[in-house]
Amino acid sequence: MTDNSFRINLLNNNIDTLSSQISINNEKLEQLRVAFTKIASGQEEFMSNKRYTKMPELTSTTWAGRHADTFQDIRQEINNAYSRIGENDIEAVLSSIEEKIDYYTGLNRSFFNEISNNRQRISELKD
Repeated sequence: MTDNSFRINLLNNNIDTLSSQISINNEKLEQLRVAFTKIASGQEEFMSNKRYTKMPELTSTTWAGRHADTFQDIRQEINNAYSRIGENDIEAVLSSIEEKIDYYTGLNRSFFNEISNNRQRISELKD
């Protein structure tokens, strides 16, 4: 019986460790979900402000010539960078966050299964 008692203690310690890790992972999941929401809403605002990269509109009556053409080229580069950041870079960050959410969710699922298995073993050892 003492052998079973030792095994039961080990299994209970494992359950405690896994439960602690689940709690830590849940905190990480909450932080990731909050970050995802904030970044996603920030992306919408960021993209809605893209129109400002072309303001004020330049015409031949407001500004023309070589410097105006150079300025327009620079503005176009800014507009392209704005698009890349808003569409590609932010999407990559959001995708990375989703992957981490999936990772921690799967890890917790695995831990829950292991806890369940440990409880089942404890029950069998007590019988």
